[in-house]
Amino acid sequence: MKKNTDKGLPASKAMFFLALIIIVTACDQRLEQTEKPVITVSIMPQKFFVEKIAHDKFHINVMIPPGSNHENYDPTPRQIAELDRSFIYFRIGSIEFENTWIAKFKDIYPELRIVDLSLNLELIENAGENHHGHNEPHTWMSPVNVKIMAKDICENLAQNDLKNAGFYRFNYKAFVAEIDSINNIIGLKLNDLKSRSFIIYHPALTYFARDFGLHQYPLEIEGKSPSPYIIAQLIELSKKENIKTVVVQKQFDQSKAQMIADETGGEIITIDPTEYLWSDQIVEIAEKLSKALNN
Repeated sequence: MKKNTDKGLPASKAMFFLALIIIVTACDQRLEQTEKPVITVSIMPQKFFVEKIAHDKFHINVMIPPGSNHENYDPTPRQIAELDRSFIYFRIGSIEFENTWIAKFKDIYPELRIVDLSLNLELIENAGENHHGHNEPHTWMSPVNVKIMAKDICENLAQNDLKNAGFYRFNYKAFVAEIDSINNIIGLKLNDLKSRSFIIYHPALTYFARDFGLHQYPLEIEGKSPSPYIIAQLIELSKKENIKTVVVQKQFDQSKAQMIADETGGEIITIDPTEYLWSDQIVEIAEKLSKALNN
């Protein structure tokens, strides 16, 4: 029997992309027409950042909608179709959604311009036992980082839309002043605390903790549900260090975090780092932590 010497895509991958292109094409025909160019981002806070600089000049296509978990979300055909009309894709860095999908997007749309907003940041390496050089993904939970991201957004827009470059740079400066004010507000709220340590289910506050001198002890590492051994260790640590605050992200199961709070007499606080109104959410997180860590 003659062997197949075709050097093309493996059959399974070829079928995947064929099916995806078919549904994208069908969906694209039903997209609402807009005169605005499209910018695609991965998460809702990025929409907030872009709109601070560009205001309403673009339609923002957000790949991960509110309330969804970036570790397991799959984009809809409509979202993928809008990539074809995208002026640029600002990826946030290395969240699981991007690790899974960015290469597929590039296969479908080879001309798509993708800008990684984490490239100019001082990244923190994942502390898991099998991290293999991966970085903590929640970079936007740091005002310091957001200032750098905002500059990258501004310069990319200015370089590709020279007519409005001054407009973008003016808005960027105003946003930087707002970020500086937020940073000062949070610093004051977290300046004088009885405790500076907390347990967190999913390590979403790694950069926040770094910026404001706090200590975060995660239950979940690299997306793996905590084992009974890890839970027992953190209960012991909580009792030894008198840690009474347990933080849970809105999108995650609270049962294991509640177990630790019940065992230690601690308090559960809920956060949502994926909220669109980044400025309100990050100040709210600081307020919740300030209250809990002073009890």
